[in-house]
Amino acid sequence: MAKHKLKIFSFRNIMLTILAILFVGFGAGLGLFFSYIKDAPAFDPNKLKPSETSFVYDKDGKEIAELHGEQNRIPVSIDKVPDSLKNAFIAIEDQYFYQHKGINVRSILGALWADIMHGSYHRGASTITQQLVKNAFLSPEKTPKRKAQEAWLAIQLERHYTKNKILEFYLNQIYFGHSAYGVESAAEIYFGKSVDQLDLAESAMLAGIPKSPSIYSPYLNFDKAKERQEIVLNAMVERNFITREQAEMAKKEKIKLVGLKNAKADYKAPFFTDYVIQELAAQLQKEFGITEDEAYNKIYNEGLKIYTTVDMKIQEAAEKALSDPKNYPYSKEDKNGVPQPQAAAVVIDPHTGYIKAMVGGREHQQKLGFNRASQAFRQPGSAFKPIAVYTAAIDMGYTAATVIDDSPVSYPSGSGKAWTPENYTNDYKGLTTIRTAITNSVNVVAVKVLKNIGIDRGIEYAQKLGIKDLVLSGRKNDRQLTIALGGLTKGVTPLELASAYGTLANQGVHIEPVAILKVIDKNGRTLIENKPDQWSAVSKQVAFIVTDMLRSVVIEGTGKRLASLPFPVAGKTGTTSDSKDVWFVGYTPQLVAAVWMGHDEPTPMSHVAGGYQPALMWKQIMTVAQKDLPVQNFSKPDGIVGPINVCVDSGKIPTELCYKDPRGPRVRGEYFIKGTEPTSFCDVHVEKQIDVSTGLLATPYCPPELVQTRVFIQRPEPYTVSPKGQIPLDAKYEAPFEYCNIHGPAEAPGNFQPPDLNTWNPGNTQENSQTP
Repeated sequence: MAKHKLKIFSFRNIMLTILAILFVGFGAGLGLFFSYIKDAPAFDPNKLKPSETSFVYDKDGKEIAELHGEQNRIPVSIDKVPDSLKNAFIAIEDQYFYQHKGINVRSILGALWADIMHGSYHRGASTITQQLVKNAFLSPEKTPKRKAQEAWLAIQLERHYTKNKILEFYLNQIYFGHSAYGVESAAEIYFGKSVDQLDLAESAMLAGIPKSPSIYSPYLNFDKAKERQEIVLNAMVERNFITREQAEMAKKEKIKLVGLKNAKADYKAPFFTDYVIQELAAQLQKEFGITEDEAYNKIYNEGLKIYTTVDMKIQEAAEKALSDPKNYPYSKEDKNGVPQPQAAAVVIDPHTGYIKAMVGGREHQQKLGFNRASQAFRQPGSAFKPIAVYTAAIDMGYTAATVIDDSPVSYPSGSGKAWTPENYTNDYKGLTTIRTAITNSVNVVAVKVLKNIGIDRGIEYAQKLGIKDLVLSGRKNDRQLTIALGGLTKGVTPLELASAYGTLANQGVHIEPVAILKVIDKNGRTLIENKPDQWSAVSKQVAFIVTDMLRSVVIEGTGKRLASLPFPVAGKTGTTSDSKDVWFVGYTPQLVAAVWMGHDEPTPMSHVAGGYQPALMWKQIMTVAQKDLPVQNFSKPDGIVGPINVCVDSGKIPTELCYKDPRGPRVRGEYFIKGTEPTSFCDVHVEKQIDVSTGLLATPYCPPELVQTRVFIQRPEPYTVSPKGQIPLDAKYEAPFEYCNIHGPAEAPGNFQPPDLNTWNPGNTQENSQTP
């Protein structure tokens, strides 16, 4: 009996303790809630209607754009909105809209549990009313305090307005992409009709877009939009808004889009400003945990001040260069009326990452449309060699004087056939230094170097320098030797490639490109202040050697049309094998710029090359950009020695023979990272006695007047013959390895010296008496 009473007593104590904890916890939570809502902004119904213009400023604080959404918002009364559209939004956004009083406790508890399980804010629980409130009254961050204030204000909103009016506010406010706010504008932009003419299939597709217009816009990704539409239709069936049969019929209906009209921007620097808007929308989502719709609503309607990096002098020069038809080999319109070929240009300050100019096409045709400077992934061709091959090689101990044999070579390929890389000149030069290979854009050397250092090393260094979009897995990927020639699975954007070259211009330190400096809201509060990420990619010494080699490209190589510029330039041309893409990427000590040209639908072009049209546009842009900047030379860091004379056929210390090469002296001065300079003498140049009548090595039987001492090269390893029967051009300078057999036996003499003509008697041997 005593034990039974003890059990009852213990159970009561446990339950009372639990109840006490719950009561205290509830009381504390309630107290915290009221402390939060005490600081909530006053409920002002007028804030549901007006919007405030945002402004974009250039680097000097001068206004370049006004951003406001009203011009693409057509208000519509709720009675004009078809039930199919209202029900579609309720089904997918807030299924208990007509039952709750502003907040959905069930959804809040579910979201809270998900947040606890993930250790962060993972799932939203906002009703349609709450979405209205946070856009109209609250700051964007996702914190317990803001969520409490949001819930409180949502309840106030429900007290002031009917459900239909709240839904009307919501449907007129929501963002659908392509600068369309509200369901009426969206109906016009996507389907070319008024909202009251939408059918079930169109309504479901529209309702699916606001979750993320950049993903679910049928203009940008129809398949994703269709998937989302079917999710909405299924949700409508589950909520008993439509039958399963109606849903299936709507899924089968062919969606007819009206097509985007060309709404040209009414602001300066349109490509750059579009980029700023899209980058800011993405950053607001990431920083504050808000949706894409909420981010664009803030940008267009909440009076932001957006300070950017653009230099209008450089921007206007870039726009002028790219819009000039004289800078193109020809011009013809595609099926959409867009002139082809197109072009893009980006200018960056490599020391800050600030984007000084961005032009995404010959002319700006659509607000927030396609920006080739930041969105066109194209093949970089030879412009990728310094990024994926030569920077890595120099960091791994190669030098500008390292000699690679530009001779035929074949590698196995996935197709089962051997791949034999070829040069754009359709020949093989033979023994070639790394500097000469970059200067003259020699393909075979780049491939051989990448093979030697390893493909993974090449990829590693490309990523260090700032390349982000390499494809490293899957059936088609970039773990191939072809990346040495810029043959990429996805490609790179002009912005990405300019940023990578900027790493070299900034002495090996990569700074991520940035367009937005700071964003201030209408209350003067700083929402965003950007300090771009940066990291050390390679040493100053490696960057200097690569830069100095790229100077040779401009002084005497494929970029020599820029050699006359009054400031030093390092750069690289890029032309794909079929001339579908042509580039020039180059930098001065102060700025880096990339220019690309090609068709939107990759098409072979004639009479084009990276050293022609892109280099000309680069010159026009950078002449203006550098005009007010002091002329500076690329600084040589400590740890660099030279110039030191080297033989260009061996990469070693020259001997007397290197100056006697039949092609002329084969010696040049070269810079080295201390410790990598050559210590041994040239062993490629050799001296041989030959019979001039046969071109073969002389024997004691050859007439002395036919024997001469000449200088040849003797390559370290024999070359191979290409499948087309080609051999290196320097093969004719190689020492013969056969002995003359015309004047006697083809014997290798011991220490043969040419006979003295004053004492030599040709009658001493029968063989030598033969007429040559």
